[in-house]
Amino acid sequence: MRYKLMATALGLALLLAAGAAAGAEQAPAFSVTSGEGKTLHLADLPGKVVLLFYEKRKQVELNRPLKKELSRFYEALPVQTRAQLARVAVVDCASASWPFKGLWQDGLQEASLKEGLTIYGDWDGEMRKNYNLPEDQPSFLVLGPRGQILFRAVGPIGPERFPAILQIIRQAAGAEQAR
Repeated sequence: MRYKLMATALGLALLLAAGAAAGAEQAPAFSVTSGEGKTLHLADLPGKVVLLFYEKRKQVELNRPLKKELSRFYEALPVQTRAQLARVAVVDCASASWPFKGLWQDGLQEASLKEGLTIYGDWDGEMRKNYNLPEDQPSFLVLGPRGQILFRAVGPIGPERFPAILQIIRQAAGAEQAR
């Protein structure tokens, strides 16, 4: 147990040293809309720990291992702890021209059914710009219950980083007992 605690602390320290944890930076407001026309704003998630994937259509598989790990983690949590988390998936739809917007909306609806959670579109690219997210790589963020950015990663995230990410989520949700 002591070794596990030391390893977790070391992992968190390495993430901090590498600049992956963003400290107390406040998350900018956002507005994204699902294929069904449902709009989600950051303000709709007060007090929630937000697990946020932001990707282009062709990048959604790059972090599939992390998505699977987070799903296993989520399902293993007590119901009251799950209620403190919001899983938000956003696809950059800014390149969708108006004649094809309906096809993109249909694609988001199909993907939402496949993934078992609502997938939203950033239709004007404002979220990407406001969060300073790259166009050429997928991004994953953990937002704290007060809207602070606790973790930010760009590109594929390897399994060696999963324990530290889960620890950040546990701490933010007050779920230390849910290991």
